[in-house]
Parts: sequence; C-alpha cells; structure tokens
Amino acid sequence: MGKLKPLEYAFYLLKSRDRSIGEMEGKLRRKEFSDEEISQTLKFLTQKNFLDDEKFAANFVRFKKTIKPVGKYYLQNKLLEKKIPKEIIEKTLVENADLPSEIEELADRWLRKNIKIPPEKIYGKLSRHLLSRGFEWEKVRDVVTEKLKKAT
Repeated sequence: MGKLKPLEYAFYLLKSRDRSIGEMEGKLRRKEFSDEEISQTLKFLTQKNFLDDEKFAANFVRFKKTIKPVGKYYLQNKLLEKKIPKEIIEKTLVENADLPSEIEELADRWLRKNIKIPPEKIYGKLSRHLLSRGFEWEKVRDVVTEKLKKAT
C-alpha cells in the first residue's frame, strides 16, 4: 500500500473516535506531512465540522462524567492533554459545573466500601480520595464535614 494522503489518514483516525484540532495536528505532524498539507487538511475538516473543539470538549466531559464522578481539575487536565484551547475548556467547565450530587454520591460509595476505617482517619482518607478525582477543595471539605456530622 502506498503512502496515505493527509486527509485519508485523518479520516482513518476519526473512524475510531472524535479528535480535537490540536490532537489531529499532532498526529499529522508525526506522519511528517508538510505544513501546507496539514493546514489544508485541518481547514477542510473544521469547515465540514469533522473537527470541532467545543463539541469535542462538551462530549468528552459528558462521557467522563457518565463513567464515574470526576471534578473540574481532573477534566481540565484531560482536556489540556487533548490540546483543547484554555478558553474552550473554561467555557465547557462552566457549562458542565460539578453537581453537588456527584461528589456526595462518590463520598457515599467510598464510605460504604471503607466501613472498617477508624472514624478519626475518615476525614483525611475521604478528602484525599475526592481530591484525587479532581474535585475542588472547598466542595470536598463541605461534603466530608457534612458526611461526618451525619455519621456521628
């Protein structure tokens, strides 16, 4: 098989999943297509709505949140890895703000699994767990404090 053309390669990549513009550009660069070929390919794909960073970011956030509750900082880092512009990330995260029920559900699930942990260690361990999922400290502190009040 001969050398793939940049547009063919882009469609090949889009077959498996959506991509961000930055991600697609990086993939095309690694295949050593010329700057002009890359530019033309990206222009075509964005004009025909095959690449749309706003749609990609919104779908990505929605998908991640359906798999497991995750917070703003986790999503922000993942979108930066996908080379989404910061303005789009901020807009997407405002539109898909963390719901209190998400962090509470995660805290309840953790508490049910870790029932044998001594009460004096719960605050620290649960807080670290929620922070590792990317939730903001203020929300974590409030939820953990509330859960400990109910438990005692």
